[in-house]
Amino acid sequence: MATGNAGKKQTQYRILRLLRAEETLTRQDIAQQLCLSMPTTLQNTNELLEYGLLQECGAMESTGGRRARKLVLNENAALGLGIDIALHHVEVVITNLRGKVMIQDTLPLTFRDENAWYQTFQRGLDAFLCEHAVETERILGAGLSFPGIIDGASETILRSHIFQLEHVSLDRFKKSVMFPLAAANDANCACFAELARERETYLFVSLNESVGGAYMVQGKLQSGDHWQAGEIGHMLLIPGGKTCYCGKCGCADAYLSPKVLQAKGQSLEQFFQQVNGGDMQACAVWDTYLEHLAILLTNLRMLYDVDILIGGAVGTYIKPYMQQLEEKAAKYDCFARDIDYMYPCKRRMHAFAAGASMLAIERYGIHVLDDERLMKLRKES
Repeated sequence: MATGNAGKKQTQYRILRLLRAEETLTRQDIAQQLCLSMPTTLQNTNELLEYGLLQECGAMESTGGRRARKLVLNENAALGLGIDIALHHVEVVITNLRGKVMIQDTLPLTFRDENAWYQTFQRGLDAFLCEHAVETERILGAGLSFPGIIDGASETILRSHIFQLEHVSLDRFKKSVMFPLAAANDANCACFAELARERETYLFVSLNESVGGAYMVQGKLQSGDHWQAGEIGHMLLIPGGKTCYCGKCGCADAYLSPKVLQAKGQSLEQFFQQVNGGDMQACAVWDTYLEHLAILLTNLRMLYDVDILIGGAVGTYIKPYMQQLEEKAAKYDCFARDIDYMYPCKRRMHAFAAGASMLAIERYGIHVLDDERLMKLRKES
């Protein structure tokens, strides 16, 4: 760090992280919740106000003395870039500090681990930033969502069944993106996008192109000993059942991928239109799907004993069918009085890319910025 104290920057980032989860807080609230002294809180909040990362937004009701001023995060003071690599396209988003998507676009690129693809990707990303007049000086960092197991220590894609890759360095992506890059499994990114102060420990189930999951404990993603925690798509669901793309028979992915609902070539939207219209065949397929999902989720509940959030492509449609799912789950969970631990995801759109952006903001936040860059942010905001 060029100037300033690393400990002070870390304290300031803790303040920003707290206010990212809260609407408004007084300095007294901040000191109490972060166990800081009032002089330390005053010094750091005043600097954050000077940088333009916090704003004052009125005062509390008077209790006889000087009214305490309320502080709020200036959520648009800096930005994050999120990138989601899918099989046939790349989604790119710009988010503010709270993870709200400000700009979104899709690049029609079928992934190939070849130099030509990375060059095309870089040109597309540069064109996106230029077309939308993004102020690149305000971007703290970029996040990459990728459907595979990523070793965060060696920055390597260990394995991706979808893309048939093994032991691929992230260097090519890093060279294609002009910002500091944080990469994570796509389900981990979507899981991070669901993080909220009222729920910091939960299991995220991603019913997407490939079925996956992620485990959040007190606001921190759990990666496991080999970076593959949450690979629930390859848990055995039906012994000797359908062949999964991984080569095993009976994996959850073979029964819960959106492809199961699209066997006739229709889109998910068209499938659920058929279900809602009472199409008997579609309703039977959906009923069987929910049965398999109930088995998986109740098994996961037994293992983790935490709330379970359902996301991914199917998760965006599941809210109206939660009662049906819970009724099926009740047959398999004899320990719970009520099936009150399953929830549809809150972020239905851009979850992977937005979550990647939020991961980048988390990693490349104020605690890694020097005073010169912070003052530049203030001028740009």
